[in-house]
Amino acid sequence: MDEALHTATTNAPDKAKADARPASTPLRGRTSLSGRLLLLTLLFAMLAEVLIYLPSAARFRIDYFAARIELANQAALALLAAPDAMVSEELEDELLRGVGARLVAMRRDNTRALALSDRRDLPMLGPPVDLRNWMWWEAMSDAVMTLTGDVDPFLRVVGPSPRSPGTLIEVVLPSEPLVQAMRDFSSRIFWVSLAISVFTASLVYLSLQWLLVRPMRRLTHSIVGFRAAPEDARQIIKPSSRSDELGLAERELQMMQQELRQALTQRQRLAQLGIAVSKINHDLRNMLASAQLVSDRLEESDDPTVRQAAPRLVDSLDRAIALCTQILRYGKAEEPQPKPETLALQEFCDDVAAALGLNHAPGMLWKNRVPDGLVIRADPAQFYRLMSNLMRNAMQAMPQGGEIRVNAAMLENQVAIEIADTGTGLSEAARAHLFEAFRGGARQGGTGLGLAIARELARGHGGELELARTGPVGTTFRILLPHGESGED
Repeated sequence: MDEALHTATTNAPDKAKADARPASTPLRGRTSLSGRLLLLTLLFAMLAEVLIYLPSAARFRIDYFAARIELANQAALALLAAPDAMVSEELEDELLRGVGARLVAMRRDNTRALALSDRRDLPMLGPPVDLRNWMWWEAMSDAVMTLTGDVDPFLRVVGPSPRSPGTLIEVVLPSEPLVQAMRDFSSRIFWVSLAISVFTASLVYLSLQWLLVRPMRRLTHSIVGFRAAPEDARQIIKPSSRSDELGLAERELQMMQQELRQALTQRQRLAQLGIAVSKINHDLRNMLASAQLVSDRLEESDDPTVRQAAPRLVDSLDRAIALCTQILRYGKAEEPQPKPETLALQEFCDDVAAALGLNHAPGMLWKNRVPDGLVIRADPAQFYRLMSNLMRNAMQAMPQGGEIRVNAAMLENQVAIEIADTGTGLSEAARAHLFEAFRGGARQGGTGLGLAIARELARGHGGELELARTGPVGTTFRILLPHGESGED
């Protein structure tokens, strides 16, 4: 009794241990998904602005030089308009200040036509900045060097005249105004870029928050809540009407939570059933033992009919006592290792039918079509349970009477045994969970244990139990057992 109770209770879910496990809490603050999303959006927006800024700075530097070339060209034209191309020193200085240069020269046909100079000595100049032929990567590199101040004090710039492409204008410019202008430009670009980045990041953040983060947080809360209290139906998520991947995830999560909750409920009921059966089993085994003692005396009766029926009664009681002893093994999801013996299948099926009363049941027709001499290797007690479960189900499927027949045939390496009835067939709901205990009942009010046990016994012999066919004309189950050495110990 104590051992049976222990066996049943070990199948119960350990709720105390489940409650002791710490529940996960959703991430908050800087480690949350929304916080990381905001930071990444700002970072990527600023990175995009940096990639845009470098070409812009190069373009600003080239435009700065082009503007000085335009001013230098105007100064040169003013010099050409003067008598004899000569101006006073004051006007020359004024023209140079307007250009912002130390020297302005105009060349035609590779000869210097005229020049304006502040008459001060210039240091050694490096290679000129030629606006006629420049590359983007070189311009960006030079722009970065200008911003860092790594340039010569004076720069020589050469470019075509805006009015006469064949005329070259050459100017010598101090680099300090250029550096300051580029830094002012960079400052303006930085603040504008920061404002654009913040605005863009906010829009992206709000969009992703609404489209992704909120539904994912809802999924997370449902998972955490269901883990903490799976028996609470309120923790099952209610899917939204979304048709995208998140909507699919919500619907799949709901189905998974419902199935897990049903499995948990079934497991709890099985545990309670195991405790109840263990109590009944103790008393029932004592009753059967008393009945066995009485049945032994029936063999000594003078009535020949009683003496003929007594052995079958004794065998039935022996099987019942053995079944009571091992009944809780099903709760452990295991059966004893089969001990195969050679069985004459035709006679064995007749014995099972006689024990079930098929020969004398009103309206019931029993047909044994097993070929003579066909033998199988199976455990007698377990195979008896398998066949009796299937035949009993066939009888229950025909409450008004019908035909039950057994066929068998030798296949290549298997023996195929079919148990058929002429009932109304199985419903779609019954077929969906046919071999699942407490879910696959083939009839109204059935538990489904018979078919679940039968399949387990068939697989324990290295075979299989399957539904061959069902419909309005009846249902047929097929047992496949290995033949020869595959079915032996």
